[in-house]
Amino acid sequence: MSGDLHYKAGFVSIAGLPNAGKSTLINSFCQAHIAAVSPKPQTTRYHLKGIKTTENYQIVFIDTPGFIKPKTALEKIMKMETIKAVKEDADIILLLVEPNLKEIAEKKDFFASIAKLNKKTIIAINKIDLYKKEEIKDSISILKSIYDTDNIIEISALKKTNIKELEYLIISNLPFSPPYYYEDILSDRWERYFASEIIREEIFLKYKDEIPYSTAVSIETFKEDIQPIYIFANIYVSKKSHKPIIIGENGRAIKKLREDSEKKIESFLNKKAKLELFVKVRENWTDDPVFINMLTKDYK
Repeated sequence: MSGDLHYKAGFVSIAGLPNAGKSTLINSFCQAHIAAVSPKPQTTRYHLKGIKTTENYQIVFIDTPGFIKPKTALEKIMKMETIKAVKEDADIILLLVEPNLKEIAEKKDFFASIAKLNKKTIIAINKIDLYKKEEIKDSISILKSIYDTDNIIEISALKKTNIKELEYLIISNLPFSPPYYYEDILSDRWERYFASEIIREEIFLKYKDEIPYSTAVSIETFKEDIQPIYIFANIYVSKKSHKPIIIGENGRAIKKLREDSEKKIESFLNKKAKLELFVKVRENWTDDPVFINMLTKDYK
């Protein structure tokens, strides 16, 4: 494969505003649930590579956190992850845009900052199943005034509308290159990373208000050499008042969290698993870069 002069391979950074559907899109491309998805913004905290390999091409998709104005140490790290992915790593920037005219107008500086990078850019207008044709048309007009490109396509990542057509467009813009990863590798992350993200995804789906945003998950034990696989995870909360909410009355909430996370982990790993969860208070951890680095060092 690597000796084929006609082989194409490259890095495609998926960029966009929070909740644009980046994680849903990378899952759709890779045909696997590798990126955490929820209706809440900022579900993605760190960049994640999803790798699609065929006989003729390899696309390394990079899922990134949505562009935000950072307030906490965690959000600053999220912004750094995104900037690195689009400025340094990308052969192609895949800009995912929800055709919300008000949001596009308010965030015009963000779209202009991507254009200034002078990188090969493909624009995908996402969630077309939720918007009127006129709104989509007007959104494209605004984006065409910012970007000098005809590489604009309308898609629905959730409904998988025009995903194949978008893939063909990406392939046509990929550089000729041997593959960067072996063909059986789906991501650059370890299995324990996906276990932690599955638990965190369930927290985003099950809890309200600030709870998901002030919660972190750390896999303390991941034993693959026994059956079922044994996983012990700490859930960190930033306030004492959050701990009883995670646990719930008589432990019902954390029991449901454990059961549903365990099922998802088993489905992802295709193996039986035993999951245990423990809740710890770490005051204001979102502003503690040393702690944040400790959380991620085993997964990178």
